[in-house]
Amino acid sequence: MHGDQTVERQFPSPHQRIAGHRIEWGRIEEIGSPAYWSAQSWLWELDEPEHYRLGRTLREEILACLLGGYGIPAEVGLAAYHRLRILSTDELRDADVVRANLTRPLEIQGRPVRYRFANQKSGYIAAAMSGMEVISEDLDDVTLRDQLVELPGIGLKTASWVVRNWRGSDQVSILDIHIIRAATGLGLFESGWQVGRDYRRMEKAYLRFCSAIDARASILDSVMWMTMRQLPSSIALTLKAPAPSTTQSNRRGKFDTGQLQLV
Repeated sequence: MHGDQTVERQFPSPHQRIAGHRIEWGRIEEIGSPAYWSAQSWLWELDEPEHYRLGRTLREEILACLLGGYGIPAEVGLAAYHRLRILSTDELRDADVVRANLTRPLEIQGRPVRYRFANQKSGYIAAAMSGMEVISEDLDDVTLRDQLVELPGIGLKTASWVVRNWRGSDQVSILDIHIIRAATGLGLFESGWQVGRDYRRMEKAYLRFCSAIDARASILDSVMWMTMRQLPSSIALTLKAPAPSTTQSNRRGKFDTGQLQLV
């Protein structure tokens, strides 16, 4: 039931391969299987289709995403964002003002926490807040992402994060460590691909997979991120791409179902 309506979705046989891939669908209760990701994305889209936007403006979305990312726990990045979002535009363009706010301890769950990389991020934020004046919001999603990459401190992942959040875009992908691990476990990426060098090829493969399992890329990003960061390491370690020397059955995307079934 969704509201006062009955909704349903049917899935292929667990052993049926996904169109255009050598991966089997697997079962919907099998964490890490394509069926699991598809089902969870569908459920999230029903309940929280626009859960990811953080800012009220593109400027605030850029600020929020710059404050998060690698090495910054989500809770810390959000706390820093809520502190800085009340500053004026002129204050955000002043690296010293931003630094002074970031170096003061944040309160998270009743305890003081220091924000890492305060010096580095304050410079990036000040430069990005100034540089974004030349960026048009009328651009299509991919072009807007590529324009944001020109701002200091913003790479393809952060720029994609901004566009996904602000636009609800399914044309870009946030290839952070959690999404990469999940996608690698599915065998979506070629051996030797590295996110720093092959981001666009990896993104294309990920988006193609989303289309094949009928999942919105913007929703699946969140589902994979939340799931992978919460999985115990003993389970997360089983979500690895099969080695090239494994048998054909393994290359099709088999999982350790004893480990991965939901209770």
